[in-house]
Amino acid sequence: MSLALATFPVVVMGCKDISRFGTGPDESYCGGIVPGGFVRQGFAPGVAMRLHIDPDRLQDAPGDISTDDGTFVDAPLRPIPQLAHDSLSTLDFGEGRVRNLLLGAQPAQGATAYVIVSLLENESVEVRVLRGAPPTDTEAVPVSWFGPELFGVFPLVRQKGTCEF
Repeated sequence: MSLALATFPVVVMGCKDISRFGTGPDESYCGGIVPGGFVRQGFAPGVAMRLHIDPDRLQDAPGDISTDDGTFVDAPLRPIPQLAHDSLSTLDFGEGRVRNLLLGAQPAQGATAYVIVSLLENESVEVRVLRGAPPTDTEAVPVSWFGPELFGVFPLVRQKGTCEF
């Protein structure tokens, strides 16, 4: 047996099929923000998120997000091309995650936010949104430059429809 054939099963086992996470035309992942103020910045308590995802289009148009407070309105998730050649693309944190995707999305106001979409073994999804960090000198970086700081964790489950917003 050649070396290429001997290593083939390892390569196949290393690939994880994520097609089951795709949302159909009348499906969305829906859920509310984790309520604790210590893991929430720039989002009101109780804000909800909707996610559409297409695992076949991760390199160009992986989906979109919306929040019921208008922070995100059908905001396209944007892949970061350089990640395909960087070890950050293998981001792995916590048990029960099939794959983590690091993407960008444009809020209704302000600069792009980072969106980490975690596809979970139980077929739900967890989304983290983050943008900005508290400046060390309030005069050095005006908030209006990037918009308000954002941090939120949204556990989402697949549902029929558009999450009622």
